[in-house]
Amino acid sequence: LYLEAQRATQDRDEVLGIVAHDLRNPLSVILMEAQILAQRGRTAEGGSKRPEQQIRRAALRMNRLIHDLLDVTRMEAGRLTLEVGRCAAAQVVGEAIEAQRALMSSSSVELRIEIAPDVPEIVADRDRLLQVFENLIGNAIKFTPPGGSLTVGAALRGTSVLFWVKDTGPGIALEDQPHLFDRFWQARTTKRGGAGRPVGRP
Repeated sequence: LYLEAQRATQDRDEVLGIVAHDLRNPLSVILMEAQILAQRGRTAEGGSKRPEQQIRRAALRMNRLIHDLLDVTRMEAGRLTLEVGRCAAAQVVGEAIEAQRALMSSSSVELRIEIAPDVPEIVADRDRLLQVFENLIGNAIKFTPPGGSLTVGAALRGTSVLFWVKDTGPGIALEDQPHLFDRFWQARTTKRGGAGRPVGRP
């Protein structure tokens, strides 16, 4: 019972860490877009709706992440809730890019979009895909030096859709790549840290 309690506590802390990390990007968007609204001094007519849409999208994303906290018990049982359905691959990529647009414009990183015209619908959990893409794009923005570029794309490969996020940042050293899917891991040489746990070379 003691070991089970320890494991439950560890799982809970890991989930809290994941959600806290994922909340940072939409929260940054909300803060930046709110600042834009304040600077513009919105008027009743002629005001741009883009900041409002960005704030709404980021707030909805945060709300989903908060609901993810309720999945803790399911994760402890080895089950993670997935809501699988048909969704447009290009639209998912577009929404993920748009959600990071404000962060991108403030980082002086050039955005390149490579979405093939024949990309079909896919069967997946749309919100989970958005979570993955937003994290990948957010990290690419974070670690790409000013003046660099970020490429997000999607294309049909056989019967599957291939997605990619590429950047001109430093990348991950070969000796560190075995740790790539370790929870909360990041290289010690990283200058701009996140929620990961630094791990040195063997």
